Amino acid sequence: MALLLLLLVVAGVVWGVTTLLGGRDAAADAPPEPAAAEEVATPSPPPSPGHVAVCAAEDVTAEVVVEPAGTGVSVEMSMRNTGEVPCLVDVGPGTLVAEVGSGTDAVWSSAHCAGEATEELLLDTGSATPVTVSWDGHRSAEGCPGDQPQVGPGTYRLAVALDGAPLGDAEVFTLG
Repeated sequence: MALLLLLLVVAGVVWGVTTLLGGRDAAADAPPEPAAAEEVATPSPPPSPGHVAVCAAEDVTAEVVVEPAGTGVSVEMSMRNTGEVPCLVDVGPGTLVAEVGSGTDAVWSSAHCAGEATEELLLDTGSATPVTVSWDGHRSAEGCPGDQPQVGPGTYRLAVALDGAPLGDAEVFTLG
């Protein structure tokens, strides 16, 4: 009888301990309460190695200087990237367009004979990169017909645009 009583007491203790520990385990197994949502800014990934972004039009400026040279002009442009990362810009004659006019007369455009020519230029941030465009003083027309006449002496203006967006003010110059 004593042995039976001892077994009942041990069974009761085991049951009591299991119940107490089982309640604690149930709390541990319960999913945690959802935390308040935290907003974390995810930085954009850097460009992949070997890939350089195309310059945004608003990040490119140019200082333009027109130098008359005989019957034409040499246009010196100091291209500058004001963006935060180095970028590529197409300075080919169809994208970086120089146009000469006199009054309402459209005299010459670098785009007239550009074809599909492209010339990519890597612009570092903040530094100036020189680009030169030359005009020999002959008129031009759409489709690039040959035998265009030489312009005469007079006052002309030169406007430069990058992909249709003006780069600074028109420069006025005089030919002989």
